[in-house]
Amino acid sequence: MTIKPSPSITTKPTTLSTLLFATAVATGAAACGDAPDVDTTGADIIGGFPARSPRLNAVGALGFDPWGSGFFSPVCTGTLIAPTMVLTAEHCVDFASDPSVQFQFLIGFDASNPIRRVPVRGVSMEQSSWGGVVGLGIDVAIMHLAEPVTDVTPFPVAIPSDSQLDLRFAGIGYGVQNSLGASGTRMTGSMTFQASSGRVFEAIYGTFEAFVADAGRFGIDGSTPEGLAILQQAWDETLLLGDGVEGWFGGGRRDAQACFGDSGGPITRAVNGQPTVYGVASWVAYADANDLCELGAAYSTMNPTTLDFIAYETACPLVPRAGHCLDLDTVERCATPEEGGYRVLETDCAELGLICGHDEAGELGCVEDPCEGVTVKGACEGDVAVRCTAPDEGPRRVVSLDCAELGLTCAADVDGAECVVAE
Repeated sequence: MTIKPSPSITTKPTTLSTLLFATAVATGAAACGDAPDVDTTGADIIGGFPARSPRLNAVGALGFDPWGSGFFSPVCTGTLIAPTMVLTAEHCVDFASDPSVQFQFLIGFDASNPIRRVPVRGVSMEQSSWGGVVGLGIDVAIMHLAEPVTDVTPFPVAIPSDSQLDLRFAGIGYGVQNSLGASGTRMTGSMTFQASSGRVFEAIYGTFEAFVADAGRFGIDGSTPEGLAILQQAWDETLLLGDGVEGWFGGGRRDAQACFGDSGGPITRAVNGQPTVYGVASWVAYADANDLCELGAAYSTMNPTTLDFIAYETACPLVPRAGHCLDLDTVERCATPEEGGYRVLETDCAELGLICGHDEAGELGCVEDPCEGVTVKGACEGDVAVRCTAPDEGPRRVVSLDCAELGLTCAADVDGAECVVAE
């Protein structure tokens, strides 16, 4: 399982963190123009084992096709947690301009030859917090599938606890597996749960002295005042996000290693014989002599906020928290827990003689139509062309153009109003 670096998403550029940490998006998009930069892609488990068992088919690859070519290249890993819901990392999907067209969920051991390609309806991202190396806080997203997967058992999710520290979990992912560039097949390997908060380098090395002793691998001379200052800053400021947001996995005896491109891949542990997701791969320490990963990885771990996000998306898939206009006549939102629990609510504004929109206080609801009697195609009022704005032109409103100011006159037909040369 590997995670490839994103040079645009790092910690402070003057510190050692720049050399150490990277996000995990996969290799397929590397040659795709507007797709992620070649250095933001990658994917598999170093030191792991092939994961061919159909019991693991809940873990698949996120295929990305930015050009509409029909070829979906694996860029990340995701886990089916419900028949139409795939759990992954936010930074795996936040760059897509049209996820419903550009993504597929690829099921099977070999991402280049999947047993099934599932189309995507859309994606939702957990955006209640910010910060951390990736800058996204809780680095979690849900990919909603356009059709249910009924022949694969979804994986449940659970919150890790500090009582599980020093236990080994299993990471799963697709991508670069070694220095020869092998990639694209599902691999798994055990990784020790090292820390749930605090200094990353302390989780890796134990002591500052051990960290300094290994500084040569990053091209830092720890015997000089300048080098020691860089190391001290990295030791003090490179932190896991607290409150159960991130955990550090790997780097233990006989551990496999998450690395370039494993983003969104699950860290799991069996509960009553069922693999259970405790987090998704977010960022890694990747520097070594072979440009591979060795030191472990941060996973965005399940926590109450993440579980609430999943519950919301289960009940109200792709419905914005603030609600939205489903169409001109219908306002849609998700009920709150204080209203009896998450569920979709719709109000037909047309029954009130109103339309969906925002009132003068900026609140969504049923409002007066500012274009009452005026169509999008428009009409002529003398030499003035008058129409209502289209949905892609922002807030609904009446706009007009005085054709006489252009030396023209207004004419209207079935296609609408326009300024034309007077006959």
